[in-house]
Amino acid sequence: MKGIGIDIVRIERMGTLNEYALQRIFHPEEVAHAQGLEGDARLEFLSGRYAAKEAFAKALGTGLRGIKPSEVLVRNRENGSPEMVLFGETKAKWEQMKILVSISHDKPSAVAVVLVE
Repeated sequence: MKGIGIDIVRIERMGTLNEYALQRIFHPEEVAHAQGLEGDARLEFLSGRYAAKEAFAKALGTGLRGIKPSEVLVRNRENGSPEMVLFGETKAKWEQMKILVSISHDKPSAVAVVLVE
């Protein structure tokens, strides 16, 4: 096991993100999905994804300096469970890792745990 990371985010915090921040933090697929959601559903989606990216960086032991958040896609598998898919420089650097992720929401917070093997 390489590491484990956990992060918690206040859901309402995602309501303050401008377009520049969305593009910098989230993968284009996540941005597109979020644009199709409204209100609380949108904020919960974004906060869970952000928490997962932070937890991933913590599991790697690098903080966000070790990844480019927009190159990390957190999507749902067919069964609804989340998975992380890496792109670009982040993929080149960390593609050999197996990544397990869990996300939960309970107002006022979203939390994610990531295990990297």
